[in-house]
Amino acid sequence: MERKTITQTLELERSFVEPVVKAVLHTIIFHRYFGNVVPRDTTILSSITYASVENTEVINTVDAKVRELVQNLSPVVDSKSQISLYFTETKPRRAWFSRSEEEICWEEWIVYINCKIRKSDRGKYIYEKKILGSY
Repeated sequence: MERKTITQTLELERSFVEPVVKAVLHTIIFHRYFGNVVPRDTTILSSITYASVENTEVINTVDAKVRELVQNLSPVVDSKSQISLYFTETKPRRAWFSRSEEEICWEEWIVYINCKIRKSDRGKYIYEKKILGSY
């Protein structure tokens, strides 16, 4: 089976990175999730609704990874990052005298994030850093 790779580039202001990346990842997972799916509608930015899987493990994992991504973005300068999502299946591997399993990736999503900082946010961050640093 051949691996399918899909790439998507998002240009976002820093304040939109977390909700938009969560929405993109949850939407991908919702459409690729196997088994019985209990859908959950979530609204971001007061007008955009997306479907996600009602599974605490999935929700917590996506939230943790997106938080980690946001923490690695610079609050002062424009920065770039990426997050990848792999879908795999386990297949038996047969050898002469043994059996084992191997994970085969059948689809890969790469989401590139170009984070833009507004000048007002950049100045606010530098000001807060100076104030907090002086105490």
